[in-house]
Amino acid sequence: MRLRYDTTVPADPAPLVLTKSGDQRVEIHIRVDPDGSANLLAFGGRQNQNPPPKSTLQGPFEVYDQAVAAMRAIVAQLKDAGYDLAEDQFPLWSMSVQRTINDVRQRKQEMALDYRFDPKDVFLDW
Repeated sequence: MRLRYDTTVPADPAPLVLTKSGDQRVEIHIRVDPDGSANLLAFGGRQNQNPPPKSTLQGPFEVYDQAVAAMRAIVAQLKDAGYDLAEDQFPLWSMSVQRTINDVRQRKQEMALDYRFDPKDVFLDW
C-alpha cells in the first residue's frame, strides 16, 4: 500500500480540526516532548460529546517532521472519507489531549532507564 500525503496541511503545531456532515468531528494534535520526540494524538466523535468517544495515539516519533508526515497521511485518508478541514473552528477536546499526553509522559518517566556506563557495574572475576 502506498501512502498519500496531503501537502496542503500546514506543518505548524496548531491543532487540526476536520468535520463531516452529521456533526462528525476529528481533531489532530501534535505534542513535542522536552527530549525532542513528538506524539500524534487524534480524537473523534460528535461535536457535543465530551470526552470524545474515540482516541488514538501514535508515536513517539524521533523528530517533529515525522509526526507531521503521519498527520498529513491521516488527513489525506480522512478527506477521502468525506471530511473537510474546518479552519474556522477551534479545538474542543484540548483537555482530553492534555490528560492523555500527561499520562504518556508519566509512563515514559516511570520506565526511564539509566544507560550510562560505570566501571563499578562490571564484575570481573579473574
